[in-house]
Amino acid sequence: MTDRFSQGGTTGSNCGNLGNYCGGVYKGITNNLDYIQGMGFDAIWISPIVDNLDGGYHGYWARNWEKLNDHFGSADDLTALVSACHDKGIWVMVDVVANHVAPVGDDFSQIYPFNKSEHYHNDCAIKNW
Repeated sequence: MTDRFSQGGTTGSNCGNLGNYCGGVYKGITNNLDYIQGMGFDAIWISPIVDNLDGGYHGYWARNWEKLNDHFGSADDLTALVSACHDKGIWVMVDVVANHVAPVGDDFSQIYPFNKSEHYHNDCAIKNW
């Protein structure tokens, strides 16, 4: 999970509110590639990169499918991470969550570009667990 890994230096720090962003960024991963590789990993799996509703530190609350989540850094930071990984023979897999968006209830105007109710199935209650 990108947000929980490293804030840019070589060590993480405590997070006061685990229900929100804690400051992990692409540069933090880039700065720790030797550590990752030293553990024997040849691939990383990063959080979804699209813009998320506030509190969507995990990447699963997509708000704008055409914008990057700036909490993790810039497009240049992401490109630098992927390049640095490839230079070290490390693959990068980006998590993609295509089956839901941010929890906006029925106010789909907050989602882009899928901002109309006809873009979604009706709610249904699953009662037989």
